[in-house]
Amino acid sequence: MNKREECRGQVQDWLTEWFLARNKIDAISRERLGGNLRDADYFEAGWLTSMEVVELVTEIERRFEMQFSEADLQDPRFVTITGLSDLVLERTPQVSESR
Repeated sequence: MNKREECRGQVQDWLTEWFLARNKIDAISRERLGGNLRDADYFEAGWLTSMEVVELVTEIERRFEMQFSEADLQDPRFVTITGLSDLVLERTPQVSESR
């Protein structure tokens, strides 16, 4: 596994834990998604309120020392853990430089 894939897994784990810690992913969601939480559209699933989006973005930017652009927030990848982790990696200097 290369460094980028390792970092991607770490970001996905962190994001998954963020949702789990807030009890956003319930047993019904897990069953319906067949355990594939990382590709679920968390807006469609109702996992986030508008205030929680702000909280999530703020925590990601602080935790990963990066900054989202306005375009990132409208990027179709922003709605899943998998897509969001890709956006984070693209904006995280130490990972972007090691590509």
